Formats: sequence, structure tokens, C-alpha cells
Amino acid sequence: MSFMSVSVKAMEAIAVVAFIFVTGVTLAMYQINFGGLSHLVNYSKTPAYELYGTRLYENGTLFLQVARVAGPDTYGGFISLVQVLYPNGTVLYQWNESQLAHIPSSDITNKYDLPGHLTHSTGFALEVPLGQNSTIILQMPMHVKPGNYIVRVYDVDGQDSAYGITFQVEVMAQG
Repeated sequence: MSFMSVSVKAMEAIAVVAFIFVTGVTLAMYQINFGGLSHLVNYSKTPAYELYGTRLYENGTLFLQVARVAGPDTYGGFISLVQVLYPNGTVLYQWNESQLAHIPSSDITNKYDLPGHLTHSTGFALEVPLGQNSTIILQMPMHVKPGNYIVRVYDVDGQDSAYGITFQVEVMAQG
């Protein structure tokens, strides 16, 4: 009888140690692969955008190509500010939330034509669903000189970066 009780207690101890070890390894691998050991990472918490393919023309037309690559899938990410900056960081022109809230649907091209999953103006910002890649045509009321510029977008919470992704791209004004 004492042999059985020792055996059961030893097995319980082994199970607890194994559980703690496996949990620790799982959490460690997640953090190492997705953001290091400095902070916890949750890619479904904050929206993130990539702006690859964005083009600026000398006549003041901006083809803003936005891909939403992270964030909650239950609602869209809301872009409330788009800026065109000189290389030194000075703002050349910007579109605020009220301007972005009234972009005609004819100026928005969605790569994926999925009902209910389209980039659109919401009346208070520009909504970009998770996984959507869209091109939005924005017009400045002026011409821009040839040269390099920075295009930056801000989410409704005021962030211009998340998960190591900065929501900006360098562009050269084209003729």
C-alpha cells in the first residue's frame, strides 16, 4: 500500500513539473518568435498598416495604397490622418478625419471584392478591414516639386506604428 501511494505522489509531481515546463516553453517560444522577451505581443489588439505601392504625382495626386496586416478582425482599422511630409519631417499637406470621412467610393479601389469587407469612408474616418489591400486617391490643392517625400498615416488612436511596423513610406514625386 505504501508503494502505491509513493508511486501516485511521484506521478502527480512529475505531471505538475511537466505542465509547468511545457507552459514555460510554449510562452517562451511565442515571445521569441513574435516580439522578444521585453513585452507581451498580441497581434489582434492594435491595427497595423503597410503602405507599399503608394505613389505621389507632381500634380498633387496621392495614390495611397494601404494594406491592413494586423489587428482585430471584428472591426476595421480606422485611419484618421494622412500626411505628406518633406524628408526633414515638416508637413507639406495632410488630410484629417473629416476629409477622410467623405472620400467618394469611386476614389477607393479594393483589391479583394468581399461584401462587408471593403475599405470605405465611415462618416468619421477611413475604415480598412483586416486583410484588405486598397488604393485611395487623395488630391492636394497644389502641385508638388519633384523630389522625395514621406507619406505617413495615423490610426484613430493616434499611433503611427505598431509591432515594429511604421505606417509610412518614402515616395518620389513622379511627373
